[in-house]
Amino acid sequence: MIKLNAFVTLKPYFKEFSTFRIPIAGRPSDCSQLTRRLFNSGVAYGFQHEAYLYFKGNPNETVRIIEEMIKKEFRGKVILGEFSKLEELSLTPNDASIIKPIVYLAFEKVLESNGFKVPRRNVKKAIPEVNDVNRERGLVVSLISHKDIVVLRGLRYMLEVRPSGYGIMWIDLYSPPFDLKRQKRLSYKEIKRMELMEEYYMKSILSSKERLATLKKVLNNLLNDALVLKFPDGDNLLFSNDLLRLQAPEG
Repeated sequence: MIKLNAFVTLKPYFKEFSTFRIPIAGRPSDCSQLTRRLFNSGVAYGFQHEAYLYFKGNPNETVRIIEEMIKKEFRGKVILGEFSKLEELSLTPNDASIIKPIVYLAFEKVLESNGFKVPRRNVKKAIPEVNDVNRERGLVVSLISHKDIVVLRGLRYMLEVRPSGYGIMWIDLYSPPFDLKRQKRLSYKEIKRMELMEEYYMKSILSSKERLATLKKVLNNLLNDALVLKFPDGDNLLFSNDLLRLQAPEG
């Protein structure tokens, strides 16, 4: 048996997950850039799926700002449907492929506001910024033999939407090596070539008890005892206060 760490939503929020959608057309890269602007400004958390932009935010304000951005920056690149085609929807667990990207944005807003960087990739990982605050938190650990190489105490996470409408946020430690001079994460191949693999493993590989204690420490700094995800439309998702330790078959 292995032990997994997770937060569970207090209610079956995903049984009826309120969103809006409006028709949109454009290259995925341009639409992604537009939704990123909405996220950075806190206007809406959105996700393009097929011919629609799904989002959580004030519908009138969001559409108005999108229209402004298209006129100023995305003219000819992104086309927005007529305002009359704006729809309000209640998504269900069958729509998990749309729900999860929107919820991830709310979680990533929490991460970024607490000193973490979130690379925009399909694999959900976050690393702490290298600064004095995160060093004091124990999130940046230097190697003894090479001061320019550190181990970061980051997080990997995954949202599971259950058929019941409840959600489970699986969270675990992620401890990549990082080169301070080049400001980049290192591959295991690079660490091996630098003859630092043994020392890296000593810092990054923790026992089950140490791993859980370190994870709790990271989360306590990050979440203030509870995971609450807030959306621009005023909705909140509340998760259980305690990190669960669930049993699951190995393999």
